[in-house]
Amino acid sequence: MVQVVNWNVQWATPRSVRTPEILRRIDALAPEVVCLTETHDRLLSRDGYSISAQADYGYGDRGPRRKVMLWSEQPWRDVDDLGHASLTPGRFISGITQTSIGEVTVMGICIPWFGSRTEARRGAERREHWDDHQQYLAALTNILAGQPVRPTIIMGDFNQVIGQGARAPVHLREALKDAFSTNMTIVTADVTFVGRRNIDHIALGGDLACESVEAISNIYGDRRLSDHFGIVARVSAVVSDA
Repeated sequence: MVQVVNWNVQWATPRSVRTPEILRRIDALAPEVVCLTETHDRLLSRDGYSISAQADYGYGDRGPRRKVMLWSEQPWRDVDDLGHASLTPGRFISGITQTSIGEVTVMGICIPWFGSRTEARRGAERREHWDDHQQYLAALTNILAGQPVRPTIIMGDFNQVIGQGARAPVHLREALKDAFSTNMTIVTADVTFVGRRNIDHIALGGDLACESVEAISNIYGDRRLSDHFGIVARVSAVVSDA
């Protein structure tokens, strides 16, 4: 069994007042693999190995800010921070790491929100609502279609509620479903916390199964640690009868 954590930490930095409690909650779960979105490249201080997406996620170089970062107890190999030439930049990172259920390919993604790059910026083309989201899903579909069948975990900020309460245009709901239709299952579609549906998801493929999934509270006293709650899943390898 391997425990994995996925959390959008709303740009927490090593110096943020809320960071010690965020890290305490992650550490208490003893995960082997962590995906953080809207994060800082030095946020995870625990022993292990981190890999990050590129610094430019469509708004120019943002220094230590990262749209997505992966951490593992064990080293990474075959690291890829591009994914596909048409992928919206700075929102993809993948690698292979050793876990207690064997080698696993892990992808960290941050699908653009509906308003991505809709404001005019110097030297940048202005996008229409949902344009970056749609472009990302099209590229992600190509990435996943070309993936060999092997143990794979994909997690991050999908910027879509799945199922009841979904507000994305119908064609983009279908595009998200199509992207994961080949050998992948999104196991977090029904997670809720204090009445809110999640947009941060975990998908499994290649003979991996979800034993349990639950929310990580983002409430700390009278304030929030992030505008997103986290997700923790226990993942096992399916043993073939052959």
